[in-house]
Amino acid sequence: MGTALFTGVSGLTANQRKLDVIANNIANVNTTGYRGSRVLFQDLFSQTISGPRAAVAGFGGANPLQVGLGVRLGTIDVSHSQGALITTGVASDLAIQGQGFFVLSDGASNFYSRDGSFTLNSNGDLIDGATGLRVQGFLADGSGVIDPTGIVTDLTIPLGGVSIVQASTESEFVGNLDSAATAGDTVDRTFRVFDSLGTARDVTVTFTKSATTNEWDWAASTVDPEIATVTGAGTIAFDANGNVTAGGLSSIDLTFVAGIPSTPVDPFSFAVDFSAVTNQSGGGSDVTFFSQNGYPRGVLESFNIGQGGVINGVFTNGLTQTLGQVATASFANNGGLSREGSNLFRDSPSSGVPQVGIPGTGGRGQVSGGVLEGSNVDLGREFSELIITQRAFQANARTITTADTLLQETVNLVR
Repeated sequence: MGTALFTGVSGLTANQRKLDVIANNIANVNTTGYRGSRVLFQDLFSQTISGPRAAVAGFGGANPLQVGLGVRLGTIDVSHSQGALITTGVASDLAIQGQGFFVLSDGASNFYSRDGSFTLNSNGDLIDGATGLRVQGFLADGSGVIDPTGIVTDLTIPLGGVSIVQASTESEFVGNLDSAATAGDTVDRTFRVFDSLGTARDVTVTFTKSATTNEWDWAASTVDPEIATVTGAGTIAFDANGNVTAGGLSSIDLTFVAGIPSTPVDPFSFAVDFSAVTNQSGGGSDVTFFSQNGYPRGVLESFNIGQGGVINGVFTNGLTQTLGQVATASFANNGGLSREGSNLFRDSPSSGVPQVGIPGTGGRGQVSGGVLEGSNVDLGREFSELIITQRAFQANARTITTADTLLQETVNLVR
């Protein structure tokens, strides 16, 4: 009876622990990126009353007689199954589809989390808003190229603090040059391009009807006081249908006056394309400047995080450029990670060394922006486990009550 009492107590203790885990799961049913846990029991060492005996001659042998001494907590496993993905529309919110963890740092140690509710601090650092830990990833170079084998570092998105320009390298004209024009007739077209500092430069192309049939000459000029020389001239030849046959592609070079306040790349050269210009009669000359690929200086005004955790900066001049990419980590044994609170895990000897890299490689899942991962707790399952645990606790309490009654009866024998 004394054994039964202690066995019942072990059952109460074990089921109380299981109830604690279930309560924690239910409490975190709405916690972003939370990973639910489960409890597994193991029986305690059994007291052997008599050992097993082998069959001898006519004796058939006997099985061991053992009495169990109760139950104990076996393991508390963390489930790393996928949680539901919830669209938020917040650019800095991230979620992982598949295996892996975000990498967060306090400057000395790394932490790992499935909670991607990130934000920007006053310095433009991408951080976990609840803990202040900095999100780790790969920064792009000045051309927007990411080295996936590079150093993993703090991700910075300096809104309003970084600018970008793009010098013009290509330009294009479209429209018609009147084939009925008289030799010497001219058509002027002024257009704007941008140098390496993003400064606008206005250039004029003058088309002059040649004395040769189906040909126009052109020459570039400018009234910009900071331009010393303009090099660019040629002849455009057309066939009988008015389509360009020669001189459709050329270039214009600008050199700058010495001593100007800021000198861009000198000379400033860009291609000019007349291939889409025609030489037909009727309607006169309507040739016009169509496009160029340069942009003035633009300041970073917003960002978005696309597939794979790539951070794209959007600038006020319309340009977009890659700023960096979020890193993720995978482990040989996710179950070996240690909970640290605040949705954080730490690696341990049981988890293995973190394998950090870009999402979608090395078994790591993909990262999406504007999305958060919900808790993976299944309320239906937790309530079922809650009922089973309650009944188990009650049954063990009855064991203790029954053993107590028998002890009381034994005491009463001597009265």
